[in-house]
Amino acid sequence: MTWKRVRLKEVGTWYGGGTPSKSEPSFWTGGDVPWLSPKDMGPEVLKSTIDHVTDAAVTGSSTKLVPAGSVAIVTRSGILERTMPVALVPFATTMNQDMKAVVPRADIDARWIAWGLRAYERELLRETRKAGTTVASIEMPRFYDFELPLPALDEQRRIVAIIEDHISRLDAAADYVAASRRRLIALERAALDSHFGGTEVALADLTRGISAGKSFGSANAPAKDGQWGIIKVSAMTWGEFDPSENKAVAGDRIDPRFEIREGDLLVSRANTAEYVGSSVLVGPVRPKLLLSDKSLRVTPKDDVSAEWLWRALQAPSARRQITALATGTKDSMRNISQSALKQVLLPRADVAMQADALTAFGAISDATATLRNGVGAAESRLAALRRSLLAAAFSGRLTGARETVTMSEELQHV
Repeated sequence: MTWKRVRLKEVGTWYGGGTPSKSEPSFWTGGDVPWLSPKDMGPEVLKSTIDHVTDAAVTGSSTKLVPAGSVAIVTRSGILERTMPVALVPFATTMNQDMKAVVPRADIDARWIAWGLRAYERELLRETRKAGTTVASIEMPRFYDFELPLPALDEQRRIVAIIEDHISRLDAAADYVAASRRRLIALERAALDSHFGGTEVALADLTRGISAGKSFGSANAPAKDGQWGIIKVSAMTWGEFDPSENKAVAGDRIDPRFEIREGDLLVSRANTAEYVGSSVLVGPVRPKLLLSDKSLRVTPKDDVSAEWLWRALQAPSARRQITALATGTKDSMRNISQSALKQVLLPRADVAMQADALTAFGAISDATATLRNGVGAAESRLAALRRSLLAAAFSGRLTGARETVTMSEELQHV
């Protein structure tokens, strides 16, 4: 059977979005018309949207109603640095200006478009993502020119049924792996509280001082080798210091007093509600990397181990206090001041007790790291199987000839 190729522009009717004025209450108050935005994207098939607008917004603003049965994509968002969210939208909806949606023509199944966009995600991002913009976005003329393979409608539906059968099995496995990762996180948190939890002495009494970084002005691009850079909030978010998360700074603007050095204990002064006050211990680090104004450097007293203090600040008992002390009206960016951080209560431990706690926790940490590597390998394998499945489907190699076919059998020649 011969497959055609069709430009994305020609797979159906495309719709753009818009945001009704927030200063016009009649556009939002009591609205029941779905209004789709990137924060709704995630599920392969959407059930609802977080926000809704009124009929007045549909008739009196830049947002327009997209018929039910569309395929929606994100066209402007930081998430496009990593992935291109795609979803089927079985209900009529409006959407914001960072989205596009297509209602397929009669000879194309909406699910074929959705799975096709996922199958070619890497190519689409590589070929259509704009370079050099502050927020990642898709260059729509190039996107519209991208071609999808197109078999007959019955063949589309047959292949989609096979895809979704296999994907359901992959999703079940992914849920199991995700549960394993959550259990590991819970185990590590319990171990941190067991060995470093306690509310006996204020951080101020364990340190020689806390100093803030500085804003030097920066570019969007990361610093090159030999160039000065300033760390971003993301360098301190995930429990380990990530020096690659930085932005270049002009050499004539720097102050060497703010240079980061191995052994520094850093705290994120400003971050999301979940990560504000996150701490990292700096290991070997490149030269010419600066503290930003959203970071704090904590200097422990001579009888306090920097590693022990780092772990104590990571313990759930300390994290709960930091969350409560953080200020700010937006969950997207909360702040904790130096004075508030100094109030956080930590356990009292002499040098020997600190060493014992680090040794005991180290054994648990090593074991969980091994398990984490296994979970990561399983996640990578599932992602590879998903990519192989979609590659086979959109190259005509996914036959599903037998009802009992397994995924490994189906993909053995892919």
